[in-house]
Amino acid sequence: MSAIQIHVDSDRDVLIGISGALNHATWTALRYRCRDLEDIRVVRVDLAAVTSIDSAGIGSMLMIKDCVEKKNGKVVLVGAAKNPNVDHIIKLAHLDKIFTIE
Repeated sequence: MSAIQIHVDSDRDVLIGISGALNHATWTALRYRCRDLEDIRVVRVDLAAVTSIDSAGIGSMLMIKDCVEKKNGKVVLVGAAKNPNVDHIIKLAHLDKIFTIE
């Protein structure tokens, strides 16, 4: 089971915390929440508690990137290195070439 937490600070920076699997269920939840994010400067997607990523999970990260960049924001992936499997998937899918990784 996955959980998503979204925190928006006073500078309009967003932290999206995801725990559990990053999969189709996560994609569905993020799709609706992404539309609500306006005037965003930076979105940090915290992957430290993600246990696995499938193709829909990769798609959800790309969807967030597309949504945020349309509003002139930037997406940063954080915490992926804490799980070797997640880090491997990010590199295998070449997400490290299109996202800023912290």
